[in-house]
Amino acid sequence: MFKTLFKIFILIGVAAYLVFAIVTFSHPAEGQECKGLDIVVDDSHNTGFVGENEIREWLVSHKKFPEGEKLAEIDLAAMEAVLEENPYIDKALCYATAEDKVAIRVTPRIPLLHVINQKGEDFYIDNQGGTMPRGHHTVDLIVMTGNVPRSTAGKLYSGLARTITSDPRWSKQIQEIHVDASGEIELTPAGMNHTVVLGDTSKVADKLSRLATFYDEGLTKAGWNTYKTINLKFDDQVIATRQLSSQKD
Repeated sequence: MFKTLFKIFILIGVAAYLVFAIVTFSHPAEGQECKGLDIVVDDSHNTGFVGENEIREWLVSHKKFPEGEKLAEIDLAAMEAVLEENPYIDKALCYATAEDKVAIRVTPRIPLLHVINQKGEDFYIDNQGGTMPRGHHTVDLIVMTGNVPRSTAGKLYSGLARTITSDPRWSKQIQEIHVDASGEIELTPAGMNHTVVLGDTSKVADKLSRLATFYDEGLTKAGWNTYKTINLKFDDQVIATRQLSSQKD
């Protein structure tokens, strides 16, 4: 009985503190000023696109820098909206702290492919199906070249990008993705003399599974540089064309 009452008192105490904290931090005292920023960038992929300095500069340039402003007058939702306008930021969360600061938690967008298209445009396809400007950033990614319109690149190729980059084998082995004038996709494996014809973006996982089987069971015996092209366009088939010959296996 005593233990039960003790637990109830503890729960009541915790609940009362939470109510007090929410009321206190949501409604700071009259005239209380923001004493600084507490910035955390959740960059789990180590993109390096967004850091504390970039966030400060972005807020200053958009007239939303809160330090020195009255806490009661700071529009935290507007700060979040401005931060999410940054082309390298996916999500932003802003809130007041007990130390009279504004905490900012930012999640960057994650680039998957580095595109240099036929027009010379240089940008990234990200994990959300969008595109990101290259800017001054340099990231070691698979390069996509050829007929890749920037306006539709994310919609067309983000699924392909996720499938390849999420697989440890292909993320290391595929060096370049090329889209020809007709929209056909070709892969260039690193350190090999053949081209992999993927065709379109349908059934990519299945096509790569067939490629893995062919690599493991075929090329290990025939030799890695035996073939000029490996065609995966057709269902349940792998059509390999030998070097310096039109013969198909």
